[in-house]
Amino acid sequence: MRDLGIYFGTFAPCHVGHFEQVIRAKRENRHAFVIVSGYAGDRGSNYGMILDNRVKAMRQLLGPDDNVTVLKLDETHIPRYPHGWEPWLEMLSETIMHEKDTLPFEVGALTFYVGEEEYIEPLQYFFSRVYPDIETKVTMVDRKILGISGTSIRESPILNWDYVMRPFRRFFVQNVLVIGAPGTGRTSMVQDLARRYSTSYSTEYAKTYCKEQRIAEDELDVRDFHAIGIGQFENNRHHIHSPGTRKVFFADTDVMTTKVSMKMYADGEEFNRLKSVFDYYIHLQNWSLILVLPPEAPLDETVANTDYQNTVHQMIMAELEEQNLLHITHTLDGTSYRDRYQEAHRRVDEILMEGKDN
Repeated sequence: MRDLGIYFGTFAPCHVGHFEQVIRAKRENRHAFVIVSGYAGDRGSNYGMILDNRVKAMRQLLGPDDNVTVLKLDETHIPRYPHGWEPWLEMLSETIMHEKDTLPFEVGALTFYVGEEEYIEPLQYFFSRVYPDIETKVTMVDRKILGISGTSIRESPILNWDYVMRPFRRFFVQNVLVIGAPGTGRTSMVQDLARRYSTSYSTEYAKTYCKEQRIAEDELDVRDFHAIGIGQFENNRHHIHSPGTRKVFFADTDVMTTKVSMKMYADGEEFNRLKSVFDYYIHLQNWSLILVLPPEAPLDETVANTDYQNTVHQMIMAELEEQNLLHITHTLDGTSYRDRYQEAHRRVDEILMEGKDN
């Protein structure tokens, strides 16, 4: 067994092929460093996988393992590959050498695990020259063992879902918001869609909050709305990150719903006090599709079409327009619940692309 194994990459995302090499590095050495590299605006950024988020996800994946340390290498301020080899190697060296001193043993040998032949000579030359007292070995790994790559996953994440390591799956989950006035069948729609796609869903936090606090909706004040808005955001986020979420997640309302409710019940001064807070959390949400249930009750339901429902619906649509979300919004205007459900199902299949595998 050798001393220290080094495995580096962008991990955008980390897939089973990467994980196999991590296993090898930690089993063939007393300890392994997994170094997540990248820069501002790199290949992961379009999916929310900025460098810091990839480091966090990798630590979630490997954190319980005492034989592995996850490190970050930020390349933002050096030339892009294949240029800038020397400054990149210097940063890599500093990252390794700083952390190796925390290990409970003296490191006399380094083993790099790489998937590109062009890395071998620069690594061996640099480390043998800068650290002559440490033996440097570079081991080629077979990147084609599992026939998957980060590029393939980014291009078709749903098709390659099972290859993505679990903490990285949340970057590819298609988040669907179902929104509408009370009594439009929203909760039933969310539950049925989630069961159809064998995935998770969130519930409306306002109902839970009112029940726990033993208050009625018309008794809510600005502090209650603040708690409900943040609670709904965290409720949705929890389910997006849940191991039970598979490819798509369905939310029964969001922070926008709380904002609309607050606008109806709170006075102008109270509303303005929290508006910027809610807008901030609305901006943090990432929806692939928004399904709106209009106030007209389906023919097979007995929900009354009230002026209240129409008012809420109009406010919801105005809020969607204000947040520039109409381009991903679809109104389910079928005449029955079955029609609305089938239309929702078709729309979800479209964003999944490979939805027929469910």
